[in-house]
Amino acid sequence: MVRFFVRYDYIKTNTTLEKASHLDAATLLYSNGPIGIVVSALASSLMVFGISGETVNQPKLIWWFFISVILLLRIVDWAEWKTRSSKSASSGQLGVQRFAIGSISTAIAWSIYVVFFYNQLNDTELYVAIVVMSSFAGGSSSLLAASRFTAISYSMILLVPIALMGLFSDEEHRQLLGILGVAFVLIMFISRIKASRFTSDAIHQKNLNALLIAELENEKNHIALTNKELKVTSSELNQTNINLEDEVKRRTEEIYQLSNRDSLTQLVNRKAFTKSLESLIELSIVKDSPLALLFIDLNGFKKINDTMGHKVGDSVLVQVTQRISAFSENNRAGRWNGDEFLVALPYSDQDTAMSIAKAIATSITQPIYVHGNELHLSASIGIAMAPAHSLSATELIQLADLTMCEQKQSDNKLPRVFSNDLKEKIAASQMILEGLQHAIERKQFYLCYQPIQTAKDNVSFAFEALLRWNFNDKFIGPDVFIPLAEKSGLIKEIGAWVLNRACMDAKHWQFNQQAAVSVNVSVIQLMDDGFIRLLDNCLRSSGLAPERLHLEVTESTFVENKVKIRQQLEQIQARKIDISIDDFGTGYSSLSQLQSLPVNYVKIDKSFVDNIEGKGEAIIRATLFIARELNCQTIAEGVETKEQAIALSAMGVDYLQGYYFAKPMKNEDLVIWQNPITSIFS
Repeated sequence: MVRFFVRYDYIKTNTTLEKASHLDAATLLYSNGPIGIVVSALASSLMVFGISGETVNQPKLIWWFFISVILLLRIVDWAEWKTRSSKSASSGQLGVQRFAIGSISTAIAWSIYVVFFYNQLNDTELYVAIVVMSSFAGGSSSLLAASRFTAISYSMILLVPIALMGLFSDEEHRQLLGILGVAFVLIMFISRIKASRFTSDAIHQKNLNALLIAELENEKNHIALTNKELKVTSSELNQTNINLEDEVKRRTEEIYQLSNRDSLTQLVNRKAFTKSLESLIELSIVKDSPLALLFIDLNGFKKINDTMGHKVGDSVLVQVTQRISAFSENNRAGRWNGDEFLVALPYSDQDTAMSIAKAIATSITQPIYVHGNELHLSASIGIAMAPAHSLSATELIQLADLTMCEQKQSDNKLPRVFSNDLKEKIAASQMILEGLQHAIERKQFYLCYQPIQTAKDNVSFAFEALLRWNFNDKFIGPDVFIPLAEKSGLIKEIGAWVLNRACMDAKHWQFNQQAAVSVNVSVIQLMDDGFIRLLDNCLRSSGLAPERLHLEVTESTFVENKVKIRQQLEQIQARKIDISIDDFGTGYSSLSQLQSLPVNYVKIDKSFVDNIEGKGEAIIRATLFIARELNCQTIAEGVETKEQAIALSAMGVDYLQGYYFAKPMKNEDLVIWQNPITSIFS
């Protein structure tokens, strides 16, 4: 009989959990529905009325009417869900199925457009169709993640037909698009599985936690009721003794609170936490088990405190404390200073500590509501381990603090664990940073130049300026000091020196008075309001013709303020200075950005050249096709062999650069340099 009731409770709990999960999934899908419906309506109207010419043929009009009917039915379905179905706990599974039918029907309608009209579409219409359907498929990663079947089916129905049509097309450029489409299909398939699995797990875990909390609350109420009954039956003498003990405990607690607790957050203070940590470290030694210490610093709190006042700031700290405390045992979390917190995790190895740290960071990033304001914070977290890193509580805190500071300054925002390599790296970085501050005045910087040759007749078309640093007779690579210069703000001063030096050198090149000099520019320089003025001053003081100056920017530059970057690039081109995209295909790689930005050259990254005998060739050919369509010339980097040079030239690459022609040389060596390769085909 007991076994029957246990089984019944289990089935009941599972059923409740499934219904809640289905309802959350349906709610998430329908909340994103209007966006997809509106975008699909606009896109279908654009395809039929916007780019089809002055007259619209009847088949396309029929197709537009067909998809419009589907979208209208989806709107009706969405309205019904919002007004009725969403209020029923048992309607979640049906809601997911209804939404799936609407989404998949829309995808099928789009696939019908591609299959029936593919051979009628000109290149512009085809490219727009590819962009629209790829955007739909990409956007569905988050919009449809609540239903794995819907997310995968929607993406595959959109992408597979157009990819297959391209593969079996008679036109070479459409075949290339088909190859890229197949690769995109595979990527979309894998990403959809991961995204939907993550979302489903999150929904399941959320509802499971809610059930567990409800059960815990019932258990607490039951215990409270039992305790109350016991107190009622106690004798007067026992009641008196209990009251006396409670009074002693209360007064003891008051004394403890005054000396060991932070008055705002009620967490243990610095003194109490350090003392507690010492005991925990001793216990970890006795138990032969690791202990992790988390040092947490809030990002963005100072701005809130300064702009909105200390009252709001205090409320924020209280809410953050509650979120941190949810991941720690009693008296294991403490307030260190201001917006800094510590959490001790006994019996936790590095993997466990990292998981808890990530969970705390995620919790802190959730919106905080104070006095009608929605506020947002993030956290930098450093982790130190005992006994692996230290047996001293004070030193362990210092190491965790040091790790947190390093993590705060890095691009990787994940929590970080202390290591001896990190300690040495911080010390080395500090030494290099101090050296950077004086490198220009001590004349430690110098430029090397690497020729860029025409693929057709092997003539030096331009020379790329590469910054080198001799720091106390030790060569420091640009991959080491450039990131430090960018983080410290020194890149503006260093970049100005490079630009001036390169222009002056190029002006005095007697061996080739037509060759251009190519200078790399960081996003920090481009975003600077004074960059254009600096550019004009360099050209004016050096006397170099603007046509002989080229600027190279990486793809990652376009992730920043797109409007500002575009304005800067337009001003640069207005001065007849050419612009190259460096490392194309390895970074942001957005075709929409490439077609909208003023660019003259596309540099093919060395990684694709190295793999030219493999998949690199297809990527290079695709890049060449895109560049030609956008009236850009191409430069292949990292050419190291004669075979690579011949192959790239045969493909139609305009310019070649690499060790096969010459290594980077100092300016004085350019004068005596003679290209020994009269022809790459010799």
